Amino acid sequence: MLQKLKIKYNVEIFFLFLLFILCDTATQIFLKKGATNLGEIPLDQLSHVILYVLNILTNANIIIGVVFVLIAFFSWLAILSKVDLSKAQLMNSLVYVTVPLASIFFLGETIVIQQLFGILLISLGALIASA
Repeated sequence: MLQKLKIKYNVEIFFLFLLFILCDTATQIFLKKGATNLGEIPLDQLSHVILYVLNILTNANIIIGVVFVLIAFFSWLAILSKVDLSKAQLMNSLVYVTVPLASIFFLGETIVIQQLFGILLISLGALIASA
């Protein structure tokens, strides 16, 4: 019975981490799309800044990104209630792997060999530290 509870607990934590990593990655992709659509912040006139802020508030990609931020926030709180911060933060580093990979698939970005090597090092470091 105790073993079944432990397995259920571990599965729950796994899915919370998965939810967090997916939502945090989606946040970055949608915010990047929204920011790209909006362009640079025009600081020449106050009316332009106000219009820019209104465009932020009505941009679908930004809104979706904020929704994913909220989901990630609440899943992170759930994780922190169950896992030591030192261990949770290691798993959080996987976002440094998922965001560049998602950028390739969803934004058409490219990564150079140094970035790929960095991704591998981060993955290896998280694996070693969490063991």
